[in-house]
Amino acid sequence: MNRLLTKFVCALALLVSVCAFGQNPPAPEMQKGFTGFEEFQGTLNSDSKIFKLESNAGYDFNQHFGIFVGMPFYFANTQTTTTQVNGTATATTTNVTNNGLGNAYFGFAMRAPNKTLDYGSTVTLSAPTGSTSKGFSSGRANFDWDNRFEHAFDRLTPFVDAGLANAVPDTGLNTKPFTSLGMLSHMEEGGEFELVKHFSVGGSGYEIFPFGNQKVFSKIVGKGQNGSGKGKNSFDLAAVSSGSGLTRENGFNSWVAFDPTPLWRVQFGFTRSVTYNLNSFGFNLRMNLGRAAHQHGS
Repeated sequence: MNRLLTKFVCALALLVSVCAFGQNPPAPEMQKGFTGFEEFQGTLNSDSKIFKLESNAGYDFNQHFGIFVGMPFYFANTQTTTTQVNGTATATTTNVTNNGLGNAYFGFAMRAPNKTLDYGSTVTLSAPTGSTSKGFSSGRANFDWDNRFEHAFDRLTPFVDAGLANAVPDTGLNTKPFTSLGMLSHMEEGGEFELVKHFSVGGSGYEIFPFGNQKVFSKIVGKGQNGSGKGKNSFDLAAVSSGSGLTRENGFNSWVAFDPTPLWRVQFGFTRSVTYNLNSFGFNLRMNLGRAAHQHGS
């Protein structure tokens, strides 16, 4: 196990032990029942427009443990491709769209509410149900062990999120223009501040640290197509790329959020990838199906 992975696991174990040591007694009334969400999000930049519709359903056995399943559906669009005409590179403006299912997933959720530091962890396992030729899957099973630590100080809620995976995960405001295969760790540190009731703003920095060989399947360059020439990143140039450190990345996010009711959340945000030299605008519309089911039942 390399040094980076060892440090990551040791730090994570220490934080988990701190949470466990100071854990509050369970709430008198167990929180259990159906969970889930329906989410539509989009990421727009100079490279492409990528939209994702995701359906998720699960069940919480109590306030600490739950399970979930889900499926994403992608709409990926890029408007310029490069073709070869008699050996000469010629740029042609075309509307290329890749639509299709992503990887179906199943997971476990664990939560440890705490006065000092709230901790939540998920283990997500994905099956290769998406198309590799469209970049929606690597053709291999994926996993992501994600851990989140946060604490609310009145209106401010800072957080740290850290995970270990064999594919770069999407975030709530940024759908990656590729699917990857290769071991990596990912981190995000930031916070959200409630300006007034129902409105909040937030920001974070993020880092992805790959180790070993990485394989990248582009969502914006289809199999048999040439790159658009808009960027110099691996996912801009070829449908499939392989090499060391291809998924290494760092950048920052900022967003505004509106929660008109407990059932709905709307976010608009900006992501700057320093590594890829890419500015992206994103949105996310989420409906909390679990809360809707509980309200209907009551």
